[in-house]
Amino acid sequence: MKFFLPVLISLLAAALGIFFIFKGIDKHFLTQCAFLEEGKNIPENYINLINALCESGFIIIVGIVEIAGALLIFPKTRFAGTLIILPVITTIFLFHLMIDNRPYELLETGIPLAATLLIFSSHQKSLKLIVSR
Repeated sequence: MKFFLPVLISLLAAALGIFFIFKGIDKHFLTQCAFLEEGKNIPENYINLINALCESGFIIIVGIVEIAGALLIFPKTRFAGTLIILPVITTIFLFHLMIDNRPYELLETGIPLAATLLIFSSHQKSLKLIVSR
């Protein structure tokens, strides 16, 4: 069991790091920010918010922060990467929970959130050092 958990954390961190690198590059270079139109069973509030985020350039900033997922790949920077990524994925999950009514979106954002929380909880010693100072 002592061997299994660190290996699981390392694999999850590597997968999550690659996922966030891809998503960040996708937001920044590969896919243009899509302005959504009504229809296709997408809530109107979701469409309005995504359009506002695209127009303001906020999606590009989120993409740049998501590229910090590269820090998750390396064990020495994993905690810093988790501290950067955790607020981003939490915000994305809450956005889909409160505004979007599509269950598969919750699944797509809930799995990375759970993995990030697991990686974060594996760094209890580092967190205790930060909080105790």
